[in-house]
Amino acid sequence: MHVFNAQQTMEERERMRMELASLVQAAGAVVVGSLSQVVEERHSGTLIGKGKLEELAQAAQAEATDIVVFSAELSGSQLRNVEAACAVRVVDRTQLILDIFATRARSFEGKAQVRLAQLSYMLPRLIGQGTAMSRLGGGIGTRGPGETKLEIDRRTIRKEIADLRRLVNAEGQRRLELRRRRERQGVYSIGIVGYTNAGKTTLLSQLAKRFGAKRLEQGRDRLFDTLDLAVRRATFAGRTFVFTDTVGFIRDLPHHLIDSFHATLQEVVDADVLVHVVDSSSPFIGEEMAAVYAVLLGALDAHAPIVTFFNKMDQVANASLLVDQRAAATVIGSALTEQSVLELLERIDLLLGRRVALHLLIPHERSDVLAQAYRIGRVDSVRESDAYMLMDVEVDEREAWQFAHFSTLSGGPLQEQSQYDQ
Repeated sequence: MHVFNAQQTMEERERMRMELASLVQAAGAVVVGSLSQVVEERHSGTLIGKGKLEELAQAAQAEATDIVVFSAELSGSQLRNVEAACAVRVVDRTQLILDIFATRARSFEGKAQVRLAQLSYMLPRLIGQGTAMSRLGGGIGTRGPGETKLEIDRRTIRKEIADLRRLVNAEGQRRLELRRRRERQGVYSIGIVGYTNAGKTTLLSQLAKRFGAKRLEQGRDRLFDTLDLAVRRATFAGRTFVFTDTVGFIRDLPHHLIDSFHATLQEVVDADVLVHVVDSSSPFIGEEMAAVYAVLLGALDAHAPIVTFFNKMDQVANASLLVDQRAAATVIGSALTEQSVLELLERIDLLLGRRVALHLLIPHERSDVLAQAYRIGRVDSVRESDAYMLMDVEVDEREAWQFAHFSTLSGGPLQEQSQYDQ
């Protein structure tokens, strides 16, 4: 059941129809019919008008429908009233997305975050249901990690929400310590964001395959393919990057999800650079990019510079139309080609700031300094004597302090340098 407002254009309505159908398919159901209504004034009891509700009930019975899905979020009373009129289960768009997340979650933390979002959605809808609400049965809107067939009341839900929040926050603190440790080690954090099914997982797979040690399974062509946090290292031009891929965004992403996944999404907020992956072949590319920025700049308040990666260019005829004025840099290509991935890494490298050239005088016994220079820097030349090695190397400006004692330009071993030069 598509619910529109009078201000939406025909193109916007068609996009909403296609997106809801994709969500239903992603949840494992089949669309057997659809109705729509432009609602200027929402009815408090049923959202849609009486006549349209009767038409919906007749269509549901005629098609032997198992479930009715609304494109708009319904209150608890609206859900009950529409269910009573149609005599079938009714779910709204938020429940549908939560259900998809429940089927995608694999890790313990991912399942906990989904469960937290489901309970946060459920709690206000217990009003008017008595002291308990039955969640017996199965299907869309009832699934979830660790779902049981118990009667759960408000107090039970509030306690479980509190427990889940503590668990999720503890995982967030653990991940914060990992980020701080990586920063001390000179590792840069790169967040991968984008609309769902834009190709984020495929990009991360190619980065790991071509520039890292561990290859990921290539993403499948489906909504919300990646739900659990995926972190992989890659090295490029003497720098070490940690790429983080998290849940895809979508138009009007339910606030319950943003709140529940905030600890995970903090990885994106704290990134040194954000890579915004865009499906260039989407007919609704502008709206999808706007939805991503609404979450990034609105709900998450992210401030990192953004590289827009216009993906799937092998399916697009005119690349000149692709522009993102909000991005610090732009790459146009395909996550499946090495050239595009290499260009993306070059753009990230430029955004991370300048390097400094160092002339190092390193005693032979300090092989650890030599190894560190090779690990985090770009070595241009090495000359040797009996006791020392003179190395010309470029390193990130923020890493130069590690070599201060051995630099011939910053008060390092100048006496040894003069002996070496003789």
